[in-house]
Amino acid sequence: MGARKQLAELLSDAQRRGDFSTRIEMPARVLHIEVDGVGELPLPLRAPVTKKLIAQARQASFGRGERTLSDTSVRDTWEITPDRITLGGIDWDRTLDVVLDGVRTALGLPPTTVLRAEPHALLVYSTGQFFLPHQDSEKDDSMVGTLVVSLPSHHTGGELVVSHAGRSVVHQASREKLTFTAFYADCLHEVKPVKSGYRVTLTMNLLAERIRPSGEDGGDSVADLAHCLTEHFTEPAEERYAYGRQKAAPPNRLVYLLDHEYTQRGLDWDRLKGADATRTTLLRQAAAEADCEGVLALAEVKETWDAHEPYDRYDYYGEVEHYDDCEDEECEGECLLDPDGEPGAERPRSGDFSTYELNELIDDEITLSWWTRPDGTGGEQINLPVAYSEVCATTENKDLTPYQSEYEGYMGNYGNTLDRWYRRAAVVLWPRQRSFTARAEAGSEGALRELQDHLDAGNLDQARTLARSLAPFWKHHGSGEVAASLFAAALPVAVGLREADTATMLLAPFGVESLSERHAPGLAAAAARYGRTWARGAVSCWFATVGACTWTDRAAWLESLPGLCTALRAADGDGEAMASPLAEGAWQAVGQQITSWLGVGRETERRTGLEGLGASLARVLQAAGPETAGTIAAILCGLPDTVLECLLPALRTAALHQATMRESAPAARAFQTLADHCEDRLVAALTRPVRAADDWSLTPAGTCRTGCGLCLDLDAFLTSRTRQVMEWPLAKDGRRHLHNRIDQAGLPVSHTTRRQGRPYVLVLTKTKTVFTREQATRARAETDLAWLRDKWARSRG
Repeated sequence: MGARKQLAELLSDAQRRGDFSTRIEMPARVLHIEVDGVGELPLPLRAPVTKKLIAQARQASFGRGERTLSDTSVRDTWEITPDRITLGGIDWDRTLDVVLDGVRTALGLPPTTVLRAEPHALLVYSTGQFFLPHQDSEKDDSMVGTLVVSLPSHHTGGELVVSHAGRSVVHQASREKLTFTAFYADCLHEVKPVKSGYRVTLTMNLLAERIRPSGEDGGDSVADLAHCLTEHFTEPAEERYAYGRQKAAPPNRLVYLLDHEYTQRGLDWDRLKGADATRTTLLRQAAAEADCEGVLALAEVKETWDAHEPYDRYDYYGEVEHYDDCEDEECEGECLLDPDGEPGAERPRSGDFSTYELNELIDDEITLSWWTRPDGTGGEQINLPVAYSEVCATTENKDLTPYQSEYEGYMGNYGNTLDRWYRRAAVVLWPRQRSFTARAEAGSEGALRELQDHLDAGNLDQARTLARSLAPFWKHHGSGEVAASLFAAALPVAVGLREADTATMLLAPFGVESLSERHAPGLAAAAARYGRTWARGAVSCWFATVGACTWTDRAAWLESLPGLCTALRAADGDGEAMASPLAEGAWQAVGQQITSWLGVGRETERRTGLEGLGASLARVLQAAGPETAGTIAAILCGLPDTVLECLLPALRTAALHQATMRESAPAARAFQTLADHCEDRLVAALTRPVRAADDWSLTPAGTCRTGCGLCLDLDAFLTSRTRQVMEWPLAKDGRRHLHNRIDQAGLPVSHTTRRQGRPYVLVLTKTKTVFTREQATRARAETDLAWLRDKWARSRG
């Protein structure tokens, strides 16, 4: 048996006696509860008093991600906030302490845990009201669960159903006593519809006070676990599909997945739930014996299963829907195109697939996204894919409830797969002597801080040795706020190492979007230390890094580019060595986007795309030096006139900052050059003759890649001044080809199919847009020309 499997089985045997949910009843007389506007509530509750509560209540809302929503199709109940509730009674505090002590034991929390209950809301459910399955958000760093105190009342229905790891428990409130129901915050739970009467509950947040570790002695089990850890970190890594491969090196870490779900705020050694608390205590004791270091982490898990729908719903065609009203006899069952020739719709793939049969696990991915620091002081964002040979768990993923599922039905040669996503917490362990490598591989700032500490202490050789050890895995740190923070930590280390190749290795994996004005001093210092050739190579790497960033992210970064380049040129060192290639790389990126949009034939789509690039182009010119700005302006002036759809928005953006640009500045000269060019092209456009009222001619529909005869006939129709309609008997493939040519060129020509005879007849009709589009273009040109002459008047010297 492998070390990982043996470790998981040992921890399975060590499960504390506890459950995810518990229920306790107490006499109603111990609680005196008053509500503003109603007074003291007589228990058991009767309908007249409950109706008064509803009159003082509001419709309850619920959380979804970062949003707070109100939707009675999800949660239909009345709510009174805790500031309007007073709890008391001679025996209430003592009774609550007894209940909380019982809850602690029943949920399997350590004996040294101290639970506290904090009122959250008073809820009233009348007939028909309910709350669909949901999880409670952790409203406090120390929150571990929820306590529901059901006030006695005569009602039916309204059961509280709590579920976790494939099990469900149903709790029904007493009619005469107080019913205390407690469960962990990550448990899925729901309130069934009330059938008669009123269900009234006081919900409370269960808070676990910070405690010392329990110090339990695991005896022989700790020694066995320590042996498993030692074996795991010394034996070759297990391969899922070895097939004669050479044995891999021993794993760098062990990732043990916990059963419960936690947030960053709630993930703490002292606030783990149920069996997680017992198992992590044993793991930490074993780690100490095996000289290992450990942290808590959050993991994103994705599994792909070969799966099938329940038999009575199975459809040979899987998820693909055919259009029932398709009348095209030539279709031959290929009606996956809608009436407009676009791909047909598929049924929604997301939903509840709990009844689907799982056959074989095809693939899985586990990524650690956050972990605590080894010294226990907070945590940090990371991005660490976990290998098969590093993972073990007592509870398999398939036995838990995924937070998202997607099914791909049979699609001919693939499909019948079910993707399931989970969020799990984990204990991550590694040998203490490998601590630096284990943390650095995750993109940890802690590893960079350790390198900086060596540099500050004058241990240059040690810092270089550790930094070089990162080379095999220091990759793909991408962009975004987390990467920017990591880059800020890596930059001074790269400068301090005084070793060009190692500095390149540390900085190369970051995307250019990670750079900001705060990095200017470090960038200028790096360029001064390693030279301009090194600086240009580094910038090239940053632009080439492929991450999760989109053009929207790049455009947002370009907004800050002028400030970054200004700060670089003002910094000590050689900031210009960084500023120039940054501006050139930015222009290359924007220029490629402009060229791409110029090739789009559909006017509305092309104009929208080019207008969206105007602000980015303006920022690039503002950041560029004299030579680069002049080159950019010259290239733009040589492009087709449709580039004005980008140049004019760029000039409008620049006009907002015109007062801050000196006339002699490179950007000001480049913008004036572009403004003069736009004026010349607009004047030329306005001097062209106006289209005659009987002129229906259009430009050809681009270039046909196949050189077919159909397109020659199409172009003859388009360029004709007099022909408005063309009726053309064509087979389906020919009709589809011409549809695409017309749509891609964005021509004002409608195309319909008359389904009579064989073959069907394609009817092409030129529309009034032939004239209205040209009129709108001329009016826009007049407006733009007037604005240019006002804001960017030519120099008359």
